[in-house]
Amino acid sequence: LQDPVRRLEHELKQSIETNHRLEQENDMLVQHLTQNQVNMRHQLDELEKRNLELKRDLSKMTSSYEELLENNSALSSEILRTKNLYHSSLIEGDDERARHQLTIQEYHNMCRALEERHEKEKQELNQEVIEIKAQVGGKAIDIPSEQRLRELEMELAKTKLCLVEANCKAQEYEHKCTTLLEKLKHYETGVLNHLKAKLNR
Repeated sequence: LQDPVRRLEHELKQSIETNHRLEQENDMLVQHLTQNQVNMRHQLDELEKRNLELKRDLSKMTSSYEELLENNSALSSEILRTKNLYHSSLIEGDDERARHQLTIQEYHNMCRALEERHEKEKQELNQEVIEIKAQVGGKAIDIPSEQRLRELEMELAKTKLCLVEANCKAQEYEHKCTTLLEKLKHYETGVLNHLKAKLNR
């Protein structure tokens, strides 16, 4: 039989070795756990930092988006106002051009009527002069009808002058309309380019 004292010493020795081994394993586990905690803390700090950066970026993007919407709304209103002004100018220009054309046509009709009247009365006056001269034997006399002929010629000349002035005014107005339309087109193009630049930012 084994000596009880030696057996107990042997068991104690084994217990001490087992305990020492367990302590070492425990220390290793504690060290590993501590390192894991440090790593997780570092990862958590990085995630929180990244989260703050994303929140700041989101806030900037939200502000930029709201500003873009505001600018887009303002530019859309400006484009609509410009288009309405452009169409109003076109309508006004067409109406004014039609009035000028009507005035010019009326002057043309007046000139044509006066020329026809002048030619008719001139023929009648010439015939009257021939008849009067024939009655007085071809002597030079003052014929009142010739004064009427000169008055008609003066009236025709004045009407033609008015026609020329009306044509000049019509051309001047058409030039102004063309210039205005070019300015409106240029302005509308500028507004559209500004809107495209804002949207492409």
